[in-house]
Amino acid sequence: MRRVTPWTGLCAVVALVYAFIFIPIIITASVSFNSINQSKFPPVGFSLRWWNEALTDRWLEPLALSIELAAAAAVVATLLGLPMALVLVRTKFTGRAALEGLVLGPVVLPALVTGIALLQMLQLIGLGSLFGFPALLIGHTIICLPFTVRTIAISLRSMPRRAEDAAANLGASPFRVFLLVTLPLIKSGLFAGGVFAFIQSFTDYSVSLFLAAAGIKPISVTILGFLEFGFTPTLAAVAVITLAVPLMLILVVQRFFRIGDFIYGAQSRG
Repeated sequence: MRRVTPWTGLCAVVALVYAFIFIPIIITASVSFNSINQSKFPPVGFSLRWWNEALTDRWLEPLALSIELAAAAAVVATLLGLPMALVLVRTKFTGRAALEGLVLGPVVLPALVTGIALLQMLQLIGLGSLFGFPALLIGHTIICLPFTVRTIAISLRSMPRRAEDAAANLGASPFRVFLLVTLPLIKSGLFAGGVFAFIQSFTDYSVSLFLAAAGIKPISVTILGFLEFGFTPTLAAVAVITLAVPLMLILVVQRFFRIGDFIYGAQSRG
């Protein structure tokens, strides 16, 4: 009985956690099928009218913008995060702690503060014309960079250095060692950092709210503006669609990487 009770308690806690996560999603999805223009639960009747509205250009254009922005921010953040992670993991120099704090700062600071700071900085240095996609890309890259640096650094720390030393001893140049040995060993960290960056960018609204321009608004900002009219069934349908995008990305990546490989690298299992 002593063995069963802790296990039962653990299962109950896990069930509550899953319920806390999935019940709001189920309710939101159900609301989108109401036959009336009210967010009723359980839904009144059944209608696909609100899904038809959610798939119009009014919503698909900002959704496409968000996907494009998130993909661009993920690529840029990964390209910048790789050399930064290499410097932070492989070298020791004066100011290393300050650089690490600067890189990881956006995780500590509220995104709202980051958005306001970027807004003021761009205006003060005379780059107000960048508001729109360029400013959004800059802002999203900044808030995504900590995820790529941290994840790539985990892969670098867990990879066997003996492989690099062996390649160097066999005559490979530092560039060939990096290209043919290091990159393949940390590929899971690169993919993980890119995916985390994509999700962070796609779901952000605090930075986007300050850097968006008229006609160039991500889906998160568009949703916030629509909330002025209340939470309608159309918004419920849009919310389900925006939830499906990162979920499908995770499922695709999971097809090629197991969770352990995806986060820590296959080599970490020894």
